[in-house]
Amino acid sequence: MAEQIHQGLSFKDNTKQLMRLLKRFKGLVTFIVLFGIGVSLSEGFGVTIVVPLLEGVGGSEISSLPFPFSLISSYFSGMGFKERIQSIAVIMVVIVSFKSFLTYMSSILINRLQQNSIKYYRLLCFNQLLKLKMGYFNLQRLGHIQSLITTRINHVGVLIASGASIISSIFTIALLIIMLFVLSWKMTLLALFLVGLSSFILRGISRKSADAGEASDAAVQNMSTTLLDTLTGMKIIHLFNRQKDIISKFKEDAENYRDTVFRLVRAKDMVKPLFEFTGVASLALVMFAGSFILGNYGKDSMQVLLLFLFIFFRIMPAANAFNSMRVSIIGYWPFLKRTHEFIQKKENLYIKDGSKTFKGLKQSIQMKGLNFSYNSSEKEVLHNISFDISKGLKVGVVGPSGGGKSTLVELLLRFYDPQAGEVLVDGIDLREFEVNSWRRHIGVVSQDTFLFNDTVWANIAFAKPGASEEEIRKAAKRAHAYDFIKELPLGYDTMLGERGVRLSGGQRQRIAIARAILAEPEILVFDEATSSLDTASEWEVQAALDEISLGKTVISIAHRLSTVAGTDKIIVIDKGRIVQQGAHQELLRQEGTYKKLVQLQALGNEHR
Repeated sequence: MAEQIHQGLSFKDNTKQLMRLLKRFKGLVTFIVLFGIGVSLSEGFGVTIVVPLLEGVGGSEISSLPFPFSLISSYFSGMGFKERIQSIAVIMVVIVSFKSFLTYMSSILINRLQQNSIKYYRLLCFNQLLKLKMGYFNLQRLGHIQSLITTRINHVGVLIASGASIISSIFTIALLIIMLFVLSWKMTLLALFLVGLSSFILRGISRKSADAGEASDAAVQNMSTTLLDTLTGMKIIHLFNRQKDIISKFKEDAENYRDTVFRLVRAKDMVKPLFEFTGVASLALVMFAGSFILGNYGKDSMQVLLLFLFIFFRIMPAANAFNSMRVSIIGYWPFLKRTHEFIQKKENLYIKDGSKTFKGLKQSIQMKGLNFSYNSSEKEVLHNISFDISKGLKVGVVGPSGGGKSTLVELLLRFYDPQAGEVLVDGIDLREFEVNSWRRHIGVVSQDTFLFNDTVWANIAFAKPGASEEEIRKAAKRAHAYDFIKELPLGYDTMLGERGVRLSGGQRQRIAIARAILAEPEILVFDEATSSLDTASEWEVQAALDEISLGKTVISIAHRLSTVAGTDKIIVIDKGRIVQQGAHQELLRQEGTYKKLVQLQALGNEHR
């Protein structure tokens, strides 16, 4: 798995990464904070309206109230009952309307921050995906990668939204606590102690939330993997009648994901009732203590106690929201952690770009003393490989299956770098060239042809964005694809379906050839380009390959030896080593692997 090949980031590192993200959206964050302050001030001003009501119930003004309560008391001083009630009603409507407006605007901004963050992280992960070298994907399950960029990033967005939502709760709690201190610092310390005790009780829920978040992350990866395997292996599933087994597997993954998400939500939802219970218990203790502590207010003690309890009670919803969001943040933190770890992958996962621009092959391509293994813990796939290909030469690479032929191509294309030895281009180490400038001069046609679920035109033009109509049609003609493209329902605008499913194998290969030669590469690589085709399709494709090879440097990896018999040189690889080199007739005169392969294929053809 991705998480198994690197060490996790610390809480501090993840927080720093998150702060860097928030700096990108500092405008949004600033307004969210300002609206949060506005909501808290509205709440704070709103609770002071209870003062004239208490005075009305008591029949006289509460003379010993400190600022700012005394300011409210003086404003309503001398008002009659009717005027007082009407004024309070109007002010309440104004305050609630203003607070509702601020809350609404804050919600919109938080949602915008959430969606912007999701987009930002998704693009970061997608860019990282395209930077990683091919070896990384040999260690991964594609479903895990898919879930990272889809589901996991959505959970990161929920975490960020929760963090933004918590701001107004923090300001509201802070403001109301200050007001409580103004009334009675002794009772406030007692109340804070009781609230802190409640939060300590909730620590167990936070731990459960974190565990559920970890389990949920793993569960969604497994479910995505099963789904992706099903989509890519649909024919095999039907061929072997394994539909019920696959359904059972997906059901198990879906149930596991449901259960882990339910645990996460349950931990979050447990906060509210538990905090309400501990809050009421705390309120009762504060009331009991207040009967002793607030005696210094004299005849106003009851009204002050009621005012204190009212403010304390107003803290509860904000504190409840704070704890719910805190548990949510803890629960979704593993998703953020895994995302940051993926984005910051460094060790041996990148192909280091060179500084020189490749401007064309002048002399030759050489491999000298090259050793390579896909993983340091695995045995070498290639050992002490040395050969050279002069410009304009046509070279065939043959050998038994698993001998390392395709690995040579992957090294030549710099999908990987050798552990020892070097690939030289005109005497310069290939690693010194910019990867893109080098690959622009190479056209590849492989056995496993991949076409996008797009039009014929888009698939050919993929090699050269902005290619003209004339260039596209010329490439199609040279690839012997022009005639069958005209017969398609919409010609070049025909959608090809997933992986070009609407075309035959030979037609897909010819579209791939057109794509490969569109940018006029000077080096051509054919990797088993005709091995999976029937005789008629092979003839068409081979004719196209022969035509586009004129004047090019060609490396042809072949299973059918007849396709390389006319090359200038044949390299024979067996068990990761070069065992023979030479022209076709020269190798036939030698006792060795090549002659045996020719004899085996001739024998096979006789028994067809």
